Amino acid sequence: MPLEIEIKYRVCDHGSTTAALGRLGFRSAGVVTEEDHYLNGADRNFAETGEAFRLRREGEGYLLTYKGPRLPGVAKIRREIEVPVTRSAGDAQRLMELLVALGFCPVAKVFKERAVFKGEWQGADVTVCLDSIDSLGTFVELEQLAEEHQADSVSLRLRDLAVALGLSEVESKSYLALVLERGLGE
Repeated sequence: MPLEIEIKYRVCDHGSTTAALGRLGFRSAGVVTEEDHYLNGADRNFAETGEAFRLRREGEGYLLTYKGPRLPGVAKIRREIEVPVTRSAGDAQRLMELLVALGFCPVAKVFKERAVFKGEWQGADVTVCLDSIDSLGTFVELEQLAEEHQADSVSLRLRDLAVALGLSEVESKSYLALVLERGLGE
């Protein structure tokens, strides 16, 4: 099963990154608004286990996502299972009610505008996301899906791309952790 391998960088704005992406041949794949509703486990504290569970509104659709504990390394490497669940806001609300009834506890909401770029770097398809997060600022995420045995080489590839893009301030915390640090949880 492929893993999500990601490195996130804090930036002042997206201007120079957007220009660099164009020079490197990356193409825009669109802009989407995301609203993530994070939940804590019914049987364990995801903050302690390093897991994440959320219901995401992305455009008109909703996705239920589980992210497993982070594996060791500079990049954030973890299993991600994502399932489209509905295109109806009413159904999404009922799904949240069902999850709460099962013991899941709402933790925080993260609102994000994400510009997605796709391209090839060092012979592999890479996704670059330019994120603007309410109350947190602007970030750039470099990510690729790969098998576990490829994690080290993918991490190096992403770090090389970061250098080419002029990115240097790694942000190792998740958006959820940053929101909770600022006391912005539910």
